[in-house]
Amino acid sequence: MRLTDYIGPEKPVVMLRYQREILINKPIDQVIKVFGNRDLLFKWQPGLLSSEQVESYPYPKYKLLLAFGRRKIVMTETIVRNQLPMHFDGTYEMKGIFNRNNNTFTSEGPNVTLWTCDAEFRFSGVMKIVAFFMKAGFKKQSAMIMRNFKGYVESL
Repeated sequence: MRLTDYIGPEKPVVMLRYQREILINKPIDQVIKVFGNRDLLFKWQPGLLSSEQVESYPYPKYKLLLAFGRRKIVMTETIVRNQLPMHFDGTYEMKGIFNRNNNTFTSEGPNVTLWTCDAEFRFSGVMKIVAFFMKAGFKKQSAMIMRNFKGYVESL
């Protein structure tokens, strides 16, 4: 299997694909230092309660526990490529949802970094119906995470 091959549920149907960008007013080396530090995820990931590594080969895999309001959700994160700053690609899976994020960081000057995230969501079961009505929510969640990260990095 090549690294660029699809990893996830069989017979996928792409239901949502989009790109988000944000400028961070910090040098790329500082941005990457924070982004690559899993101990700091809790500082900028909304609702993240825990992150536990459950596998290391062939790809690092984590069990994430998140809170959305009163609901707690278990999600599996798989890091399929970590070559920061050029690539940080991960998949995020929970019942009925498969999400792949391809992240890149580019220096836009001595104190500015551009973070680009290409997101793809695939849905199955009842989530196909729910997702149809909540597409804007997925985009807003991605934008919020990126704004949280920007705010955290810029506050350091």
